[in-house]
Amino acid sequence: MKKLILLFSVILLIFSLNISAQVKMQVVAGKGKAGFKDGMEAELNKPIRLAPYKDNSVIFADINNHAIRIAKFDGEVITVAGGPDKKGFEDGDALTAKFNSPHGVAYDEENDIIYVAEAGGNLIRTIIKNSEGKFVVGTLAGIPNQKGFKDGKIDSALFNSPHAVILAKDGGVYVVDIGNARVRLIKDGIVSTVAGSGKSGNNDGKHDSATFVYAIDIVSDGENIFVADAGSNLIRKVVPNISVSTLQLNDTLQTPHGIAVDENNNIYIADMGSHRILKINPKGEVRTLVGKGKAGPSEQELNKPAAVLVHNGYLWIADLENHQIKTLKLDK
Repeated sequence: MKKLILLFSVILLIFSLNISAQVKMQVVAGKGKAGFKDGMEAELNKPIRLAPYKDNSVIFADINNHAIRIAKFDGEVITVAGGPDKKGFEDGDALTAKFNSPHGVAYDEENDIIYVAEAGGNLIRTIIKNSEGKFVVGTLAGIPNQKGFKDGKIDSALFNSPHAVILAKDGGVYVVDIGNARVRLIKDGIVSTVAGSGKSGNNDGKHDSATFVYAIDIVSDGENIFVADAGSNLIRKVVPNISVSTLQLNDTLQTPHGIAVDENNNIYIADMGSHRILKINPKGEVRTLVGKGKAGPSEQELNKPAAVLVHNGYLWIADLENHQIKTLKLDK
């Protein structure tokens, strides 16, 4: 009997070790304190959104540094444009360009364009390389330092605190526009609304009558858009220009702030209010991957996780208040 108990204990230990190995986070960048420093000993100040970039790296928006930066998998951080002394608005050479609280980023690999949702300036910006290979910042849509709502031509359209931007399947980019409670599309020089009436609420239905409370992040599976609505603690599904519906989950979210999806249609959530990273399978079953439900400063704890990104077999995490970017190896 004792041998059986011992054997069972060993099996449990091995099983628990395997589980622990699967969910162990690694710090890629950031020292756990706010700052601004490039290199292998980089310092960040509230990294909030991530997008895949070149050579197994990510590009991210660093809010309080008003900067767009690259984090390589080996830990090196490189600033593309902006900096803590460059808050404001200025297009042109990346060395002198200015941003105001950039929140969202996306990267168009085919055309080598970085898109930025600039919440503080109510703009959608671009970063491209000129003929000399130097980064240049421009404005794609919106009017500098003017907020409001207006669809139409990109040079007269208005936004109100855009927080996230993703590539659209057939060209252009989708923007989640928090202050206007809408999901919008920029394509062929025109800004249009693909979901949301502009009113606050959690009503499903037709795309132009549905409502959001605080739609804060978006991701696409190639056909549909999934929205993390932090204000209603819901995940919404948008079929552009057709409908909005709510995913039925077996658990309650607490300020879902970031959202990602993998090739198997599993959804990942940076649940800021509970300081956890959650995985939602296609059945709506919610599981905690990492996080203890309370804020913490250690490598294996999170403090207001803001974003998640599925990239090259890892889940990348923007750990906002720990000023770090972390990774989690995903199961195959």
